[in-house]
Amino acid sequence: MQIKTKKIDYQKALEKAMRYCVYQERCVLDVENRLLAWGLSKSDWDKLIDALIDQDFLNENRYVEDYVRGKFLIKKWGRNKIKAGLLQKKIRGAEVEKNLSDIDEEDYKKTIKYLIEKKKALLNQKDDLELRDKLYRYLLSKGYESEIVVSELKINNLSQ
Repeated sequence: MQIKTKKIDYQKALEKAMRYCVYQERCVLDVENRLLAWGLSKSDWDKLIDALIDQDFLNENRYVEDYVRGKFLIKKWGRNKIKAGLLQKKIRGAEVEKNLSDIDEEDYKKTIKYLIEKKKALLNQKDDLELRDKLYRYLLSKGYESEIVVSELKINNLSQ
């Protein structure tokens, strides 16, 4: 079964894209996926994306700032997972590194401590070694760096 997509013209796509970008920060990949879903011809993509950038509806630096801040403060992700998420959105470079380094180191460690306590309360491990291993794997899956996780686990008396 073939799904038919309705083609829209450039002007209508531009208006829809502007509303789409005003709702929340978007990256170029998000807009391209939306243009594909709308059935806009590929020849108009670059022109539309350039128009969005010129009118400041689409700003990758602003998107990176919001992405890093939101994923760290709300989802409690570590730098590695945030960086991987941005790479999936085809965003890399100095702006990403700058925003990741802007995360306050003290807040970063406080977040790790918070996650350790929260996860420890959910686990019913009698063996300290098993508990430490589960916490370590959990924090790595959240995107935190191995060295920082190990040092925070030592501070919390969960290391040998």
